Amino acid sequence: MSSDASSTASTASTAATDASAINGSPKRVLLTGATGYIAGQLLPGFRERYDLRLVDVAPGPGVEVVDLLETPVEELAPLFEGVDVVVHTAYQRPAGEDSQARYDTERRNVDLMQRVYQLAVDHGVSRVVAASTNQAAKWYEQPYFQGRRDRVTPEDYPRPDSFYGWAKAAYESLGFLYACGSLGRALEVIQLRIVVPREIDPELFVDQPAHRYVRELAGYISERDLRQLFVKSIETPDIADEYGVPFHIFYGVSDNARKFWSITNAREVIGYQPQDDSERRFAADIARLLHG
Repeated sequence: MSSDASSTASTASTAATDASAINGSPKRVLLTGATGYIAGQLLPGFRERYDLRLVDVAPGPGVEVVDLLETPVEELAPLFEGVDVVVHTAYQRPAGEDSQARYDTERRNVDLMQRVYQLAVDHGVSRVVAASTNQAAKWYEQPYFQGRRDRVTPEDYPRPDSFYGWAKAAYESLGFLYACGSLGRALEVIQLRIVVPREIDPELFVDQPAHRYVRELAGYISERDLRQLFVKSIETPDIADEYGVPFHIFYGVSDNARKFWSITNAREVIGYQPQDDSERRFAADIARLLHG
């Protein structure tokens, strides 16, 4: 990183720390999908940092059981009133394996995302930070592993290769619509394309082609880096882009030596400074599987 970029990152990091509270009070954060996998990694840090409101369709400690899609919209207003930031990790899994079932469920997930955006706008929420996925542009992995492409950036045109990825790409384009101001008040929107938010089990790749293991190493994000990415997405005060639109897509990976998803804009806009590298974290497994 250049000295200018380092200075920008440092400034954004300091500003984000200062922004964890408003007028001396912690930010009020509504976390959807609060019993899910991603939320489970976020909550230990969130509980210490924010005034939290937790919702999910499944019960859990401190969780309000609410179906954000089926509940009449007027009954949801109290959930959003007084909230500073919505962190949206809620997700409905497909009820079947065929294409139509997958499409129908993902269409509902898009509807759920739109409802969150609209409720946020209607009730004065400043920002929505949503869990997206690299699968919004996963097709690019094909030319990458063919040696025809060196990097995938958030600015690349979305190219999903599944209904799941298509839905996340729809989350993003809907987010820009709400952020650009054409519907009224500009909602601040950040979409986080998370890649591999889990520890990598080497035994799953013993008899697999090497590129499959390399892909996991490239996309790995540690729990502390994932939490940092969300925290800085929540707290960085000014996220307007060069056109003044408060909208960004950031890739969620650690500072992996093998990464091919760009995190340059996350470094520059919110001061993301990942601490981990899969090359060090899994060094012994890499030596055995790739060089043994």
